[in-house]
Amino acid sequence: MLHGIKCIKVNYLIAFALLLAISAWCGCGKTMIDYAPPEDASYNGEDIEIRLPCGDTLAGTLTYPKEYKMPAVVLITGSSAHDRDNGKPGQSLDAYRPFRQIADHLSTRGVAVLRMDDRGVGASSGGDIDEMTTPERAEDIKECIQYLRGRPKIDGDRIGLVGLSEGASIAHMIAAEDTAIAGIALLSGIGSPGRVVLEYQIENGLIEDLPGLLETDRNLRYLYDFDPLETAELVKQPVLILQGETDRRVPPGDAYRLQEAIQNNGNQNVTVMVLPDHNHLLLKESDTGTETEYGRLSSNQVPDAVLEIIVEWILAEIQ
Repeated sequence: MLHGIKCIKVNYLIAFALLLAISAWCGCGKTMIDYAPPEDASYNGEDIEIRLPCGDTLAGTLTYPKEYKMPAVVLITGSSAHDRDNGKPGQSLDAYRPFRQIADHLSTRGVAVLRMDDRGVGASSGGDIDEMTTPERAEDIKECIQYLRGRPKIDGDRIGLVGLSEGASIAHMIAAEDTAIAGIALLSGIGSPGRVVLEYQIENGLIEDLPGLLETDRNLRYLYDFDPLETAELVKQPVLILQGETDRRVPPGDAYRLQEAIQNNGNQNVTVMVLPDHNHLLLKESDTGTETEYGRLSSNQVPDAVLEIIVEWILAEIQ
């Protein structure tokens, strides 16, 4: 911004720097998130931008080890607006940020990880994620996959998808069509028709006035008629299915419905784990924790045991 200005006084520069520092400190009411890897990380981190065909831009972070022709995974956020860490906009750094944890664990173990702010969230420009249907979101993830395939250090034959909640549906939608995807991990994904899942959420007190919401929410209308098994049953790649037993958003038995649909097409490489005392976020519930819509939680950090399941599966099936 200051290039070409030859005669600016030093005191103006100092004032400008102080103004920037103050802005960064207060964030003008917004939380400032640093997406760089930890200082002692054994991997690199890079801010990236992907221009979509419609002209909007997705912004995110690519973490990768210092190796050549490495495998990679794309992390796919859940429903509603999320930043690249699968955190809610405006949340502090110590809030629930599972994708930051997953990226750190995977890149430390030799896997590149791409995670992106949703459209209209964070540094991503244009669009409104709350106005997009699941298939429309899937188109954005396809652009991320193409980006990775164009990176010289990424092995295009070893790209996997890790989707959480709605992101799980997006993962098997894409894998059913793109047979070059090496494997998919479905975290807390639905395996029942959307209307059944919505009824389950109503029973758990998470939705009120469904008819009214169906009139105003495009993606909810799509979800109501959506049957995830129609694409899940086409998946031929290795699949990991993780579900929390106390999930209030998705019936825990949906994990087995997904498994059955995938195996019915002859694909027996399906690993299923339903975790006792874990909720939709794959966080462990506690009798003494803070009460939330997801249950009573004592921590907002994904347990190491859950992270290890995801990492070890990816290392075995994709690396």
